[in-house]
Amino acid sequence: NILYFYMNSLSSHSTKIMFVKSRRRCLSLLMLTSMHTFRNRVQGLPFATTRCKQILVFPSSATSAFAPSNVRHAFFSSELHSSKNLSDVDKYLNRDSLQNLTVKELKEKIKQLDVPLKLSTLKLKSDYIDFLTKYYETTTKSLGNDDVAIRKEVENKPPLKRRSSIRTMPRLDSSLGVEPNDDQGGVSSPKDIIFEKIQKRYPPLRFLHESMEDENQVDNEISAHMHPSAYRSFTGLGEMDVRQKYHPMLANMTSSDLDLVTVGTASCVPGITRGVSCTALRLQWRRNQVNKMMDDKGVSNNVPSTGGIWIFDCGESTQLQIQRTGSIRPGKISKIFITHAHGDHSFGLPGLLCIMGQDRDREGPPLEIYGPEGLRTWLRICIRYSVSRIVPPYRVHELMDIPMAPEWNRGRMKNGRYFYRDDARSVGSKDEGWGVKGLAGEDPISWISRAPMVNLEPSPQFGEIEGGRDIYPIYDHPKCLDGAPIWEVEDEGDVKVFAAPMSHGVPCVGYVVEESSKPGRLRNDLVEPIVKRNIQALKESGMRTPMKVMAVIKDLPEGGSYTFPDGTVVRQKDVVEPPRDGRKVVICGDTADARAIARLAEGADVLVHEATNAFLSGIDKDTNKADVARDAKIHGHSTPGIAGEFAKQIGAKRLVLNHFSSRYKGDQSVESISIMTRIEQEAIKASGLDESKVAAAWDFMILPI
Repeated sequence: NILYFYMNSLSSHSTKIMFVKSRRRCLSLLMLTSMHTFRNRVQGLPFATTRCKQILVFPSSATSAFAPSNVRHAFFSSELHSSKNLSDVDKYLNRDSLQNLTVKELKEKIKQLDVPLKLSTLKLKSDYIDFLTKYYETTTKSLGNDDVAIRKEVENKPPLKRRSSIRTMPRLDSSLGVEPNDDQGGVSSPKDIIFEKIQKRYPPLRFLHESMEDENQVDNEISAHMHPSAYRSFTGLGEMDVRQKYHPMLANMTSSDLDLVTVGTASCVPGITRGVSCTALRLQWRRNQVNKMMDDKGVSNNVPSTGGIWIFDCGESTQLQIQRTGSIRPGKISKIFITHAHGDHSFGLPGLLCIMGQDRDREGPPLEIYGPEGLRTWLRICIRYSVSRIVPPYRVHELMDIPMAPEWNRGRMKNGRYFYRDDARSVGSKDEGWGVKGLAGEDPISWISRAPMVNLEPSPQFGEIEGGRDIYPIYDHPKCLDGAPIWEVEDEGDVKVFAAPMSHGVPCVGYVVEESSKPGRLRNDLVEPIVKRNIQALKESGMRTPMKVMAVIKDLPEGGSYTFPDGTVVRQKDVVEPPRDGRKVVICGDTADARAIARLAEGADVLVHEATNAFLSGIDKDTNKADVARDAKIHGHSTPGIAGEFAKQIGAKRLVLNHFSSRYKGDQSVESISIMTRIEQEAIKASGLDESKVAAAWDFMILPI
């Protein structure tokens, strides 16, 4: 009704009215006619409202006061119509010509059109080209050759001043490990390269982008030109995460009886897309089996295992993270290892104990907790203060006398804080050796100095039972390096756990989980036919279950043999494969230098190393790679390059990066994945590993080992 009323009000001016039948046509025409000027004129017309933006009114009279002069001239000058034709702007309609322009030049063309669109919504160079191509095609179809002069005039307009509210994405560098894509005859920008690589690596992301171009699936035409990850991404967890299926490290993986689950991968505080530090090791063969447990006197006892899930670090909100995934069952957690006292590694421990107590047999084996000196008293106070009687039975084993690395020195104020000094500022600091700084008693007000003075005995009513050990360092262990000590944390026969100090601002350790070698597999294809041929004879000899003879053959000593009733002799070396080397998993705590654990970690199947900060050119302004690395070390942390160098030093087979700064999001959007891919590239370059051996972890990533 408003539109018809508006038409009637202008009929006396002999107007030419063009109805807009679609939103796409409306936007195209608004872009074409420079609405920055025209909108002000329309708002002054009779009965004009915001709805009037849906039509364009061009008075045919050259003296009309309502129409902008440039629109009057462009549409209704007969001289213009007779002298211009579409070939004048053919180069702008040609996609190949647009391909030869740079991203900056394409941006300028869109700005000259005064498009009511934020340029930050166009992510790829191809997005700019698609937008301009569709724009020209739409305007040509709707206006014919009448729009030639306007288009020519618009192309020649000086650039408009950019609005301050429009934000741009930083430009990426070209060190991405991929080559430019020249399929369409042009040179792709570095950002295009990495985005194309991500969409090729993760096909569902490309499918999402293409499906969003359908008008039935978008709210408006503007969103059709937005990269889908600007407002929508996949949200599956664990096995449902798109990266779990397509990431190079996981694409060809098969299931295993030992795997790693990254429950939390952020540093400092939990966020929407990442939880803080927590890594789970699932020892699948440990289910419902009897294991050797060390008592407080060091005597080995056989006790049933409650499960094979070991947790390394337990930062704030870990209990929430575990409830979000089906990969970790709280009642199946049997051990928790804490690397150091910082809250993003320990604040979640009391809460996790409470949720574990809800579905755990209180008569079963206790939960074993390991961590730096002072952990036992701190946890006892937390549970007692909160009156948390629901916690399961547990006991705490403390790693005593964890030293600070030689490069960390106490501050001048003697307030217990330590500061990192590089070689240039502290010549010879590393020559001081380990074991002389950071120990209990050095700082009289530190927690480890005061904790033994707290008069609070353990109480079974609050879960804590006797048997917690004090584990002291060994400075003459065969695996000691650089004078640093080693702790023999646990020995359960099939698995051993060691620890070594890290270079951090507080006493901190890294853990090495080492599996014992396993006997070789029996060649069933060779033995089973012989057993079946002798089943009747074996039964007659008194063997009630003849097939069990296969286990007897597998357990034969080296060089042994077995003779069947029909005279067939089976030698152990012919039907049993060679022993399999045990696997080794290294989980470093926060560290600026993990050198102390290097000898223990040699040949690791998986190295989990922190990479808190990274230098990404185009994103990190007013800094460089060296400054970012130095800043990370000053705060006791590492970069992907430092992690990669350590992986190369120990000959790690795979490298998993974690403990990322909160500025690195962990969602499944193309933007987030592209940033993490660049972080992986830095570690790949430093480690010498290929892309199938390095991963920047996301929450609930599952890595079979």
